[in-house]
Amino acid sequence: MAIPLTYSLRSIAVRKGSSAMAVGGIALVVVVFITLLSLAAGFRRVVTASGDPRNVIVLRKGADAELQSQVMRDTARDLTELPLVAEEDGRKLVVFESIIILSRPKRSGGETNVTIRGTQPLSPVVHADVRLTEGRWFTPGSDEAVLGIGLARRLQDAGLGQTITVGRNTWHVVGVFEAGGSGLESELWIDGDLLQSSFHRDGVFQSVLFRTAGSAAAAAEELNALTTRDLRLRAIQALTEREYYEKQAKLMADVITILGGLLTAIMSTGAIAGAMNTMYAAVSQRRREIGCLLAMGFTPEAVWMAFMVESLLLATLGAAVGCTASLAFHGMRTGMTNWATFSETAFQFLVTPQILATATLISLLMGFLGGVVPAVHAARMKVVEALRRA
Repeated sequence: MAIPLTYSLRSIAVRKGSSAMAVGGIALVVVVFITLLSLAAGFRRVVTASGDPRNVIVLRKGADAELQSQVMRDTARDLTELPLVAEEDGRKLVVFESIIILSRPKRSGGETNVTIRGTQPLSPVVHADVRLTEGRWFTPGSDEAVLGIGLARRLQDAGLGQTITVGRNTWHVVGVFEAGGSGLESELWIDGDLLQSSFHRDGVFQSVLFRTAGSAAAAAEELNALTTRDLRLRAIQALTEREYYEKQAKLMADVITILGGLLTAIMSTGAIAGAMNTMYAAVSQRRREIGCLLAMGFTPEAVWMAFMVESLLLATLGAAVGCTASLAFHGMRTGMTNWATFSETAFQFLVTPQILATATLISLLMGFLGGVVPAVHAARMKVVEALRRA
């Protein structure tokens, strides 16, 4: 015969202090776990969103990021003539881009690395979801620049009408753009030719980006096959833009997830110990109740189940409190260094249903581990011994 669920619920209500401590310990673990995973999820989303599924990016063979890459001007021009490149209104949808990293002061204090992208007039068309929110696009050949909205929120003295010194030139910010929440919003765009002349990089680009006439995956595969046959292209590699950014996101997201797992494991040990102490105290205080339950005909298995239900209820309350508190972080803006590019990437915390579900399962596991031994101890009590010691 099973012990009514109300018995476990009332037991929690009677022991408010110890129950609150157990719930609080589990909730703290849940908050830390969700915060770290939402940090990784937000970073992964903003980086992977930078890639357009229709685009292919060309880098130097062996390079993992644009900063490590070099594509010669002649090679870039040869790529423009390939039938893989899409056309629109008689224009080839391809851009040659240069990248530099500069240190700039943040509004919150300290400095951070900022990606300066030397672009061409077609860059807003070829890149995904890029649109102006303020001002206008820079005039090619001028000392004007446009700034990503994520970077504008985080940099000191950076915004529409401000000036930023890059190399020997001072660039005037004439526009602010959005890019669908992607990592491009953490960049400053200036004229590519002027960037190259300012930093003596004539004839060399970091990447070539083009819209494909068909499937991007098929185009990247075909171009990679072509590099083995055409000596002019032997020094380059092609990836779909989505694949390129997914590789960037994986490194940092994996690091955050691993660190989050280690920290959660350490904190979980303390939470499990707290839950176990709470349940041991409950068993000790309720010896007479346990003896009476056994004398009334309830089986040891029913007693074990009653205490396990109580422990799992405490874990469920901890999960509910922790998940509710963690929702306050959803959408919170932050930024961190992308280890693949060594530059600042602005993004938002992303609390997903999958993260909440995982955190709930972990809290239930903590409740199970914290309650199983005390529950076994309660179930093994002898009726006479329990009533005599009570």
